Order: sequence, then structure tokens, then C-alpha cells
Amino acid sequence: MSLTAESSAVPREIEMPAAILRLEAGSPEGTGPLEADPDAPRTARSGGASPAASDAGRAIAFVGAHFHEKFPASAVATHCGLSRFQFSRAFHATFGITFREYLLRYRIRAACERLRGRPESVTAVAYAVGFHDGSYFARMFRRYIGMLPSQYARWHDGRPDPTHTV
Repeated sequence: MSLTAESSAVPREIEMPAAILRLEAGSPEGTGPLEADPDAPRTARSGGASPAASDAGRAIAFVGAHFHEKFPASAVATHCGLSRFQFSRAFHATFGITFREYLLRYRIRAACERLRGRPESVTAVAYAVGFHDGSYFARMFRRYIGMLPSQYARWHDGRPDPTHTV
């Protein structure tokens, strides 16, 4: 398999639902950050701040504090005062993506930040952002960003990619 075409590519950005970005940025609770989001599913746009919105806010905050740790979705559900099933349904209904998908995107975004200009090994970055298998990390990174983590780091350092042939 040749990496020639991909090595000269520009990394892709990870897309996050607007409502999640507002919660991550610290939108004040009780203002109903999901109600004005036209991209949010219909059930999340009904009037007033819903209990699902505040539960989702707690889940987003939990991930921000614990993303580097290994934890089951049931731990986040318990943190939000819901059963695992209720939590999964509410999260997906509110944001349009699963909690697992959100956690993967969050970890990959965190890895991108660490790989930009830091002299860290890819393996160290993988473990620091919550991946416990370097191969799985590389696969997920490539799926979301469009290149391997080592290529991404070199791209941001401005160093030429040794796999690139002109």
C-alpha cells in the first residue's frame, strides 16, 4: 500500500455538533444551548432547557475531566443519574451522535493538540489521551484525520514526510 497520495494531503478537521462545541466552551447552564441549534435533532429543540440537555452537559464535563482514563459508558450514565440505556438514548437524541463516537472524536482532537509541535512519541500521545492500543489509535486517527499520527506530527513540524516520493 502506497502512502504517496495521502502523505501530501492536508489533515481533515474533526466535526463536532454545534451544541457540543457550545457546551465544551462553557455555555451557561439553564440558557438552553440546544434549543437554538438548527442542526440538533427535533426533540432537542423544544422550548426550555430539558433535563436531557443538563445531563448531556454533565457528560461533556465528565469527558473533559476523564478522557485520558479508561471508563465504561455506564460510569458516565451514573454520573448523570441515568441508566446506561437512558443515557445512550438521551445523548444520541440530543447531539445526533453516540457517546462512544463523541469520546473517540474528543480523544483524537486531544491527540492532534499534543502532536502539534511537541516532541512526544506517538505511543506516548496515544496513552495520554486514553487509547491503550497504539494500533487502534493509529487506525482511528487515520479514519478521522486522513493520515497517520506520525505523518500529522511531521506535517505540523514542517518536516518532509519520508514516505512521500515525488
